[in-house]
Amino acid sequence: MAIVVKGATCSLSEAVVDRLLSWDIDVVASEDSHIERNSTLLKFSPATLSKSGEGFSISFDGSRADIVVGVDLIIHDLLPSRADRWLVPEIQSWLKGEKVESKPRYWLCVLDAAEAIAHILKVGKKIDSVQMCGRREWLPEDSYVEFDLLLRRTAQGQSGRFTKETLFNHSLSGMNAKPIDDLTGKRPDLEPLHNLLLTLNGDGWRPLIPFRTGLMNLIAGLTQP
Repeated sequence: MAIVVKGATCSLSEAVVDRLLSWDIDVVASEDSHIERNSTLLKFSPATLSKSGEGFSISFDGSRADIVVGVDLIIHDLLPSRADRWLVPEIQSWLKGEKVESKPRYWLCVLDAAEAIAHILKVGKKIDSVQMCGRREWLPEDSYVEFDLLLRRTAQGQSGRFTKETLFNHSLSGMNAKPIDDLTGKRPDLEPLHNLLLTLNGDGWRPLIPFRTGLMNLIAGLTQP
């Protein structure tokens, strides 16, 4: 049976469609962009991508479905792959060169989120108010340092004029271990998500994509012509 993806116009929903198709799972999604983006894969895959049909469903636009993102699955601090509904306010400001006050974040790359969602959809598992975010707390100042560095490095790459400040001797900010008691923000409860994924993939909730990689993926989408 196919997976129906409703309101699939954001980078997360697109990543979910891509992941399902890569697993040879039939998908129903009405937007033309999915066919264009997966044209090569569909030539060599037994999976089908249809504009209409029935099956276990997920919605990203609040419409009725077996899983409604924002109700049944609540996602925090996502790093999308472009400027869309998931782009948090401080990154929008940082992109314009404005330093603004923000809160600690538990950053999560869109690809890690899509992987977990695809596992849930694959087995047709209904859920209720499950929280999703990254596991590690990032303070605003550390997030800003990383974003600013990678944004400057991207700009210099486009011009071909690199400076030593952006290329060398930059360890990842905020990587020192700290006791749980020192965390400044309250992380959403990830235990229900972890336990669910344990039953589905045997690994639980273990985001694999590093913060810097997720940021680079986002900046590439924000700065492309």
